[in-house]
Amino acid sequence: MQDTDEISKIGEFKQDFLASRKKIFGATVIVIVAILLSKVSGLVRDQVMASFFGISYDTDAYTWAFFIPNLFKILFAESLITAAFIPIYTKFLKDQQKEKIQVFVNSILNIMLIFFLFIAIILFVFSKQIGLLLSHIANNQLDIEKFILMNRIMSFSVFFLSLSGLTAGILNSHNIFAVSAFAPFVLNALTVVFVFLLNKKFGITSMAIGTIVGSFAQLLIQLPQLKVAKLKYNFNISFSDRSVKEIFSLMLPILLSLGAVQLNNSIDKFFALSLGAGNTTALDISWRVTNLPLGVFSVAVITVLYPIISRQANSNDLKGIKESFSLGVREIGYIMVPAVTGLIILSYPIIKLLFERNNFTEGDTLKISNILIYHSLGLVFFGLLMIINRVYYAFKNVKTPLKVALFSIISNIFFDWLLIKFLGVSGVALSTSFVALINIVILIIILRKKIGFLGGKRIIKSYLKIIASSIIMGLFIYFSWHYLQKYAYLSFLNLAIIIFTLIIIGAGIYILFTYLFKMDEIKFVFNLAGKKTKNRL
Repeated sequence: MQDTDEISKIGEFKQDFLASRKKIFGATVIVIVAILLSKVSGLVRDQVMASFFGISYDTDAYTWAFFIPNLFKILFAESLITAAFIPIYTKFLKDQQKEKIQVFVNSILNIMLIFFLFIAIILFVFSKQIGLLLSHIANNQLDIEKFILMNRIMSFSVFFLSLSGLTAGILNSHNIFAVSAFAPFVLNALTVVFVFLLNKKFGITSMAIGTIVGSFAQLLIQLPQLKVAKLKYNFNISFSDRSVKEIFSLMLPILLSLGAVQLNNSIDKFFALSLGAGNTTALDISWRVTNLPLGVFSVAVITVLYPIISRQANSNDLKGIKESFSLGVREIGYIMVPAVTGLIILSYPIIKLLFERNNFTEGDTLKISNILIYHSLGLVFFGLLMIINRVYYAFKNVKTPLKVALFSIISNIFFDWLLIKFLGVSGVALSTSFVALINIVILIIILRKKIGFLGGKRIIKSYLKIIASSIIMGLFIYFSWHYLQKYAYLSFLNLAIIIFTLIIIGAGIYILFTYLFKMDEIKFVFNLAGKKTKNRL
């Protein structure tokens, strides 16, 4: 009887989803494709860097010189724009309040122009002091002069990247996703191009030159589309405007809660830098590989679910929210658990295939593959954090995620310090995964107290089937690789063919067993695909 009720709830959710699918499906596909391009091009950028320059203090210097302006961009231009600017802007659009839009947008734009120009100048002027600090952490092994040069070249990228984030927010509010979603690909592609063109003359600095050119191009390609907003620029800042005040009131909790991952990444990088040459770069490369399935598939689930969860929260539909949450948690598990299994078993050959050439050595492969194992352990938890945080935001509750985020930062410092004693730089990756688990547990306990039971039995039942299917898939991959690896290492082509074949067959085995286990998650996907096909005919 309970299974019948659960299937009925899935049916209700499918009707709710299908009712809004026409509005969001097209945008979702664009976002997924653009994210995939962004992640893959970012991976290619890392491949090119590793091939030309290996993993060393030089690549660590570039990683830090890019990370610092990019951190400001993520905290302010992405987190704040997404969580605070877009809801206010879209409300004005809906109410057709054109004058308020003009005042609001010009105020925010001018504040950002002044603030990020100031940040860029600070980064430029104090590059030497920042370099000295990082070199001290790196036991005085970091090339300060190279860092200063690259940091100064890229310092103004924070200005272009942040304005690009605001532009993307405006375009997305008008349901224009393609250009802004494609923009990060332009940045990565131009960085790669400049490495090929200038590496012989400028070495690692060629990446910095490509990054600043790419960040400007990322903004430039979006500007023509802004005509849809019909905005007239003027240099006015209305601090008394209610919407501007609202942005400032939300700024700190949003920056800390949504930016906690980036702040933790900063802490991780400091610990990695103290452990020797190339560790910061190795940590970054591992995270890039881990983030490929996370960034594409988890964001796809969030893109589909978040509008529905928001609507259910506004209608105080607790039953609907619980079902949406349950389905989101199960879909994340359905995608991420087999991804974790595959990454753990094939971590070494995957890194070898992607990176081991020219200046990237076998020792580098071993180091990063070990880090990748510990990063991948957190894949499910990273995905679940995306879901549960959106539920809190749908209830307009930013304080709880903020408090948990602050606790996670403190926890991360402690576990980084503790685990590197036993695992070296891999301990930093394990700390990241473990802190994500702690966050999930705390947020679920609090949410359960707020809205009651969350369908735990249903989730556990699904996860047991997912884990069983993943184990079967994992056994096939493990024993097949054990037999085939001697042939795989004969050539690059052999390695590529065998790895991709194992991944495809492994995925097929996993899907087959989840179907045999009669999982609603796979039936749900097939049913949606069938309906989409019918609608197109």
